[in-house]
Amino acid sequence: MTIQFTAHEEFFTFHDPMQERKLTDRKTEIRKDPLTGETSRIIFDPGAPFVPTDYSELAKETAGSKCPFCPENVQSFTPTFPETLVTGGRLTKGEAVVFPNLFPYSKHNAVVRMCDLHYVKLDAFTAPMIADSFSAAHDYLNKVIAQDAQTTYASINWNYLPPSGGSILHPHIHVLASEHPTNYQATTSAAAAQFHNTQGQNFYAALVEQERELDERFIGTAGTIDWLHAFAPKSHTDFIGVFNAASLDELTDDNWQDLADSLTRFFRYFNSIGIASFNLGLFIPVSPNGAERVHVRLVPRLTIGALQTSDMNVFNFLHNEPLCLKVPEQIAKEVVPFFG
Repeated sequence: MTIQFTAHEEFFTFHDPMQERKLTDRKTEIRKDPLTGETSRIIFDPGAPFVPTDYSELAKETAGSKCPFCPENVQSFTPTFPETLVTGGRLTKGEAVVFPNLFPYSKHNAVVRMCDLHYVKLDAFTAPMIADSFSAAHDYLNKVIAQDAQTTYASINWNYLPPSGGSILHPHIHVLASEHPTNYQATTSAAAAQFHNTQGQNFYAALVEQERELDERFIGTAGTIDWLHAFAPKSHTDFIGVFNAASLDELTDDNWQDLADSLTRFFRYFNSIGIASFNLGLFIPVSPNGAERVHVRLVPRLTIGALQTSDMNVFNFLHNEPLCLKVPEQIAKEVVPFFG
């Protein structure tokens, strides 16, 4: 096998007051990412259920005149692109509206207001709503690349609801492009190039082939996208979708339809286990290079307990070490039925 799945177990021994002070060995499993070598930790799951927050009341307080993305405001409250980039200043597709981010994270940064509805629960997202939004984001990226030849890295990003870092309830996604990569883009790009040079294979194609063969974390294929659970997760679950496209130019509407269909399936799974919020990152090589593929990662976000504690702490932010309560192989088996 060309891809190595490496894990180490550690055990902490103590007298557990919850088990009449029985001497207990509690396991932590440290897993190495097969591409980058970065580690994450599978930690003890106490089995407490995930309890989602209902934002219905907050939605009533923030909708309409108080929301720049609601239908009555989106044309007057949002900025516009220069005419040299977008004729008319904004792009539209269905209910999706694309406009500049007032507070940009990157050289090129668009926001896609996804739909007219101010608050959409996970089970209410429709495939057309999602597909139109990502297709509109794709149109924006094509215009950026045609005008700025220096652009090398692109991504489409979704923070859904406050636990994910989303500051506006109204569904929206961010589209970023620049010649400067994020740490994730730089690390995975370099590692994929190294794998290609040493193994003579595309890492993502090899990963799908090997995971399909092992049948431990492979979830299924939705048209043009192969789905699996990450071996070394970046959160309590971590779903990876590998597209049949190697670069921006190869993406088609079929990809967006397949992504939309897949996401509605994952949203049904999240709903079933009490997850309401998530982060999504779709990473797009601007030019084909043989080593990379367009791929997406979907991770849940949640708050924990009565204090509504963040699911991220010093391990995630300063140690750069994700913690995961759930075992990837078990989660993959739970999700497979949602893909039929």
